Amino acid sequence: MSMRALVQKLTHRWRAEDGSVSVEFVIIVPFVLSIFLMGVDSGVTQLRQAFLYRAVDMAVREVRLGTINEAESLSKSICARTAMLPNCENAITVEMQPIDTSTFSGLDAPTLCVNHEEELTPAITFNPGSGGQAQELMLIRVCVVTKPFIRLTGFLTALPVNAEGDYVLTARNVFVNEPR
Repeated sequence: MSMRALVQKLTHRWRAEDGSVSVEFVIIVPFVLSIFLMGVDSGVTQLRQAFLYRAVDMAVREVRLGTINEAESLSKSICARTAMLPNCENAITVEMQPIDTSTFSGLDAPTLCVNHEEELTPAITFNPGSGGQAQELMLIRVCVVTKPFIRLTGFLTALPVNAEGDYVLTARNVFVNEPR
């Protein structure tokens, strides 16, 4: 093969546009796919949050009726009402405390959550009525820690994320402890 034929063959290969679409495909598809998966992850997380709020509302109704009087029963009742929270009973904390209506202190305290990295469940108070006082305002705070589908989604969408990168879903509810 002559040198001229070799140069022509290399020039032809250099100018050929075969495969140019596949380069664009390789660059663009992962980006588009990651945006799609982050949308799915955000949607599932928002659905879990909505299910948590509904489950807490239904469980608070049982507390008001007097059928639940301990934190373990309340957390089981919440977890039983939502199938969207995997491993719910090991990832939930429930706190109930009376609110002092003269100062409204303690409302700004952060909701305590389970820390799976240290296998730590925080000590919480559960006091449905603090001695059965009528017309007492009660605050319930619930926290559930769930694993994300894609770890990057929480940072990009400003979802609450703990130190391990898990989503922190919280729900609060207030009710008046009525006399029985």
